[in-house]
Amino acid sequence: MSSGWKMTSLRLFRLFLRWCVTLALPFLLLLAGARLLLSYEFLGIEYRRPGFPADPYGFTTEERLEYGLEAISFLFSAEGVEELARLRLPREKCWQPPAAASDCPLFKARELGHLEDAKRILKAGFTAAVYCLVFAILCTLAVRYMPIVADYRSVVLSGFSAGLMYGAYLTLAVVAALAVFAAAAWDRAFDTFHEIFFPAGVWRFPYSDSLIRLYPEQLFVDAAFVIGGFATASALLLLAALRLLERSRS
Repeated sequence: MSSGWKMTSLRLFRLFLRWCVTLALPFLLLLAGARLLLSYEFLGIEYRRPGFPADPYGFTTEERLEYGLEAISFLFSAEGVEELARLRLPREKCWQPPAAASDCPLFKARELGHLEDAKRILKAGFTAAVYCLVFAILCTLAVRYMPIVADYRSVVLSGFSAGLMYGAYLTLAVVAALAVFAAAAWDRAFDTFHEIFFPAGVWRFPYSDSLIRLYPEQLFVDAAFVIGGFATASALLLLAALRLLERSRS
């Protein structure tokens, strides 16, 4: 195999690797931020922070934590929605018509369907993240053990480094664009997000439903701010690390 052909192949692979890393990084950073927020700790901070809206229908902070964690646990478990369907509210906490208050499920059928949709979306997102991780591991092994790649290790590593740098800049651009959109028209941004990921007409609920009582709009405002902040900070730290690495090599 001629050295010219190998160099051309490695350069094409470098370009492919650079674009893969560039496009994957914003997705991975935003997903990592979302995963950090889907936790008991984030709910506890939100529910207890000054200014967070209380439940006008009577959930205490402790009850919000208990019931809110049930839904989050479902999103990352292998259990079916039947487990959530079995949960019931005390009659004094129920805001269904009096005739139905004797059997008051924590989540109604439409709420359970929405949680199932959210679980499918999260599963797809984290599955894609695993594929990205596997691809990165395979590239690392190729650089380490495959002779044709190891001979041109610097070419491959430069593609990976360039992808990280461009991906960090792309992350900052994506966060900035989303921040401007959300600041200019939060309601439209919130609706657009749900219209993209959820079937039409199945993600709006009365304020008395448990999903709204547990996860009011203010929680999503705060979550968007924290996810954007996490992705921005991660991208800036990555750019700083790449610059330090470049200086150490020069």
